[in-house]
Amino acid sequence: MPTRRQLDAPTSTSAPPDLLTVAETAAVLRCGLTFVYESIHRYRATGDIDEVPGLKVGRSLRVPRVQLEHYIGAPITWPIIDHPTVDHERGPDEMPTPPTRATTSRHPRRSAHRPATPRLFED
Repeated sequence: MPTRRQLDAPTSTSAPPDLLTVAETAAVLRCGLTFVYESIHRYRATGDIDEVPGLKVGRSLRVPRVQLEHYIGAPITWPIIDHPTVDHERGPDEMPTPPTRATTSRHPRRSAHRPATPRLFED
């Protein structure tokens, strides 16, 4: 599974980038990734101004900041405070510890005491 990239460290003087990722756009709009992807695809197919403006950069989708600000009718504040990939308390270099896997049985209904083969005939 691909890992999320970390954003640049937040500073009070940092300006928003000219091209935003889909995740950053979803955070600005406070909506889901699926909505943003679908809206960008509809915009690219029809050119409808009521959809999130997006373009392809290589194999990636990007949203121009100026067009997004026009779409929402307000300037974008930066950094995005509630962005899921940035923890402003820790900073960008301190990643949270990943969850550990449980060392119990693989399936909750499986029992370790179950015989390997079923008994068809009792003696």
